[in-house]
Amino acid sequence: MLNLKKEEIESLPQFKRGLYWGPNNTLYKIIRTNEKDNRDDFYLYVNSLKNIKGLVLPIDLIKDEHIYGYQLPYIPDSKNIDELLEGKSSQLDTIAIMKSIFEAIREINNHLVLGDVRNTNILIHNNTALFIDWDFGKKTTSKKNLLVCYCIAINKHIVPDSKLSDILKVLLSALSIYYNIDMEKYFSNKDLLDLFKILKYIKANPALLYYIEYLIEKAKCQDDKLDLQFSDIADYIEPPSSKEIKRLARALPH
Repeated sequence: MLNLKKEEIESLPQFKRGLYWGPNNTLYKIIRTNEKDNRDDFYLYVNSLKNIKGLVLPIDLIKDEHIYGYQLPYIPDSKNIDELLEGKSSQLDTIAIMKSIFEAIREINNHLVLGDVRNTNILIHNNTALFIDWDFGKKTTSKKNLLVCYCIAINKHIVPDSKLSDILKVLLSALSIYYNIDMEKYFSNKDLLDLFKILKYIKANPALLYYIEYLIEKAKCQDDKLDLQFSDIADYIEPPSSKEIKRLARALPH
């Protein structure tokens, strides 16, 4: 167990954005909290989940009067999506990664709404997606408003924290991998109808366009029951050509 006060943790040279490397190459996630946001029940719930595809679960929970925290398993040779975009490897199977991202969030959403879905919280290891930072998520039955990094808008309306908002954020991360362009940078807190119009303008893959339009229509109705999954159209998608990527780069808002 890690038993350090907030001031002690922040004085450590290893401390960075809530992560602390402890003894025996153990990674700890540190979360500040207060009396108004007691997360005991939720953390215990997440800790009880087993064999959730794509969800990095804690090894152990930690708590004192100032912080919550948990031990994370170390995943060697993994990179988050932002790191991959800095230097894309030819060994990446783009479509397989996209498929894994959508399949993982679908499985996770059977138990949790993550809320804080973003490129830095999705690790890629051997072309497989792993989701971290479930700290401020909620059970699927909860009506709680979540603390999130950014919101998703459809037709100028914010999509409430839900399974569907998780999937729409995953869409931006998956498209970032697909085009090797940080789509989150351009469309977080923006209307996804603008994204769809741009992809339609550059003549993106028809199956991909169909899937995105389907998600948008579901969001308009606030319906998170999806009959169409990315895996249903994955076989009809090929990596974009260099010309398509260039057309997209020119069409993105500046």
